[in-house]
Amino acid sequence: MIKKIFLPIVFAVASLFLFLTFNTVPAKADTLNYTVGADLPDNQIEKTGSYFDLKVTPGQSQDLTVKIKNNDNQSHHYEVSVNRGLTNNNGVIDYGTHGSEKSDGLEYNIESLVTSPQDVVVEANSTKLVTIHLDSPKGAFSGLLLGGIRIQEITSAPKTKKKGITINNAYAYVIGLELRQNSDKIKPKLQLGDINEKQVNSYNYVGANLINPTPSIIQGLSVNATVKDTKGKKVYTQDKQDLSVAPNSDFDYLIGSPKQTLKAGTYELIMDAKAGDTTWHFDRKFTITTQTVKKLAKTSIPRKTTPDYLLIAFIIAILLVMILVVLAYHKKYIKRH
Repeated sequence: MIKKIFLPIVFAVASLFLFLTFNTVPAKADTLNYTVGADLPDNQIEKTGSYFDLKVTPGQSQDLTVKIKNNDNQSHHYEVSVNRGLTNNNGVIDYGTHGSEKSDGLEYNIESLVTSPQDVVVEANSTKLVTIHLDSPKGAFSGLLLGGIRIQEITSAPKTKKKGITINNAYAYVIGLELRQNSDKIKPKLQLGDINEKQVNSYNYVGANLINPTPSIIQGLSVNATVKDTKGKKVYTQDKQDLSVAPNSDFDYLIGSPKQTLKAGTYELIMDAKAGDTTWHFDRKFTITTQTVKKLAKTSIPRKTTPDYLLIAFIIAILLVMILVVLAYHKKYIKRH
């Protein structure tokens, strides 16, 4: 009788333990079969760097050289492009897009100063030098022109789909490209743009557009954001640290919860940001319309409810107490008989 009671309890506790322990599966990234490098020119500022950090003069022309080493036993095609530095929604500088729209206040687009993207063939187990021609702006500019030389193998890599999200398993190398005419420091600025309900990868968030209007990188940015309803109740909070914002770029600071999507109505965003010794404070009301909510609902994925670990722990504790009670009862039963 004791076994009939005891064993199911043990199995239940073990099952809950396994659920808590193996609930997440790590992702695996493929390794690349090629490497890249930069031949640094004489006007390199950071002599020990692995990227181009160049001091240029108005109208200066020069050729930049990158090396692609194919470590495979067959030849491969590679695309080499210079892309302007942007900021993605994670607050990370991204060089993955070519031909992006010009931001307000951007004096010179680095993509227009270099040769167009090119396809390169590198034979098996060999190295090829690729030349990128640079024509520096004819006029003077302050701050930094930021880009990246992106080198990606051209393949027919399979795309996987997961709940409406298409994932292209492609990887690339990026060699940084920075142009400057002087070392003058630019005071950081941060502006708050539009606030809207946005959909990213089929999930809905409040997107607060943050803008860097200066030709300099904002580094080590921390943001503390709170969204309140008309009654002053907090509905969302989102804190992030160590963000970076590319020069003359913007990104949507996403605020949301995996358990909740906001209803139509008026809300208030309170945001504090800091980079170094510079701080910013924003306080603005915004409205989410019924039309927007209905439109996003058609393509959104229902929010997943995360496991209630506190409840699970409570259940485990109850089961353990039951085990102890059964054991105590069994001990008394043996003594009596």
